[in-house]
Amino acid sequence: MASTRPKTRKRRRSREPVGLTHEIVRREALRLIDEEGLEEFSTRKLGRILGCEAMALYWYYPSKDALLDAVVDLLMSGIAPSSAIEAADWVEGLRRIAHAYRGIARAHPRAFPLLATRRFATAGTYAFLEQLFDVAHRQGVPDRTIARFYRAVSGYCSGVALNELAGNDDDPSLAAVRAGFPRLAAVSKWLEPRHDDATFDFGLEILLDALVRAAPQARR
Repeated sequence: MASTRPKTRKRRRSREPVGLTHEIVRREALRLIDEEGLEEFSTRKLGRILGCEAMALYWYYPSKDALLDAVVDLLMSGIAPSSAIEAADWVEGLRRIAHAYRGIARAHPRAFPLLATRRFATAGTYAFLEQLFDVAHRQGVPDRTIARFYRAVSGYCSGVALNELAGNDDDPSLAAVRAGFPRLAAVSKWLEPRHDDATFDFGLEILLDALVRAAPQARR
């Protein structure tokens, strides 16, 4: 006997996974990237870890790109804008933030390339930049100078950090090859990781000194 129950042709929307939140999803995404790297990261793997299908993650982030932006936001949340606000001047604030930004590369080496390759595109990162730029504005630094030195300092920090991460995996056998190039070998000893901090400070201070010359009002 045929059923008299009316048939429905509409698919029910999958239910929101129990026990998950935006914060849990992005933190687990960062943890997965830290463990396996960006190349191996996928929403399918993340879903298995969280006990749900990959499509269920779209309850929280509409795309993989949006999720990666949220991971960037999470990484940057470790740098408090108060570092600049509490500083005596904007130059000192930039110095503190530059060191904190480089610290992310050391704490999350596999996730750090996200910061260097993706533009800030979340309310959290915009709020960070708003506060940083406001400190400079209140000290009378022109907007054009703010923009130039934000680009210069952030680009410098990203480049140095990526270079240091690449150097961490240097093949020891290459030392024998470099030995055949005496000038390269002589300079290379100063490129060893033990000199990274001093080299970073050297380049950063050159940029900050230029900022003071371009905007004397930023001087302490």
